[in-house]
Amino acid sequence: MSKFMQVDIRVIPIYERSLVEQFPRITDLLKQMYYTEPVEKEVSLYALVDYMVSVTHNPEMPHDIKRKIKPYVQKMLSSKRIAREQLLSKKLNELDKSLYLIEDQFEDLEGAL
Repeated sequence: MSKFMQVDIRVIPIYERSLVEQFPRITDLLKQMYYTEPVEKEVSLYALVDYMVSVTHNPEMPHDIKRKIKPYVQKMLSSKRIAREQLLSKKLNELDKSLYLIEDQFEDLEGAL
């Protein structure tokens, strides 16, 4: 690795509409469970997966909602793990496909809430 330079490949959020406008039900759920930071900062969906995992482990989460969202969140986490490996190994074409899959999973969850 260079002494004065480094390569930086990362996932950053790009929303045509705000995160709240794009995913109002998911962001409402996050706010209800006191996860306001990711909503305010409009983190990427890639980063938001970790918050969704935390929400499913939150003991204050109503059981019926937890049961409803858990399968979606498990798929998101699985997709994120694959995407992370692709990111680390710089397989950018495959990473792009995995990010689309994560987006689809968020859209599916939004529709289910």
